[in-house]
Amino acid sequence: MAELPVGSPLLELAAGLRDQGFGSLVTYSPKVFVPLTELCRDVCHYCTFAKRPRQLSNVYMTERQVLDIAGRGTRTGCHEVLFTLGDKPESRYR
Repeated sequence: MAELPVGSPLLELAAGLRDQGFGSLVTYSPKVFVPLTELCRDVCHYCTFAKRPRQLSNVYMTERQVLDIAGRGTRTGCHEVLFTLGDKPESRYR
């Protein structure tokens, strides 16, 4: 990847367009992470999330586990949940 020197006209133009379109305010929304399952049909070598069934004590989270995480999040000010799971695990693990 090519690097442009600081102060490059191209970088200045890009920064101006970015700021004009989006401003300079950065926001975030605190949320809890709920991995419903860590099973995935893919084998991405960079992935640290996906596991095989034999590596897990339970392949899916229970409703109680999900509600416990959501409740702890609510008590700490999180009002959003990020549900994650692998890509179509049912097509690999039946």
